Amino acid sequence: MKNKSMGNLMYRIKQDLKDGRKKKACDRLRNMINQFPNDLSLRRRLGQIYFEAGFLDEAGKFWILSKPENNEMENAVEIYRKSLSNSGNAILKDIVFRGDKKLLDEYALKVITELEQHSLKITKQIPVFKVKTREKGSYSENKTDFLSKIGIFLLIGFIILLPILGIFKLFEIISSLFSQ
Repeated sequence: MKNKSMGNLMYRIKQDLKDGRKKKACDRLRNMINQFPNDLSLRRRLGQIYFEAGFLDEAGKFWILSKPENNEMENAVEIYRKSLSNSGNAILKDIVFRGDKKLLDEYALKVITELEQHSLKITKQIPVFKVKTREKGSYSENKTDFLSKIGIFLLIGFIILLPILGIFKLFEIISSLFSQ
């Protein structure tokens, strides 16, 4: 069931791309990256979409932790690095890796380590992000659950009903004043 929801989301992403909704596909992938920061294949996929759209610096941002498979990947990463003046601190803040570094492959770990060392050398600090952990495949899009919807409707109903009840109570008080 868990893999089914992630597979369903990947199907939606493919459909979004097929239907020309690249922004929607990118948003879905970004959400998945936030939920599954250790899954670098999601970053590679998002980088590919940006590359195909002509946003080489954004492609480089998401490819920086992946071992370059071709010249296009190398060039995009280089453009990305130059866009942030090769600043380890700026790159770390931009890529926001919230995963477990122990789970990274050798190449990604080397890149992160180099960026951290550069950041420490230049700024005397390493940006730290709260680690998110979620089981791979247990992704679901954020949807308001049933009880929250009922609560919202009850609150709206109460807000609408309160003035109406107040008017009836006011009429009751006025009529009691004149009936004596």
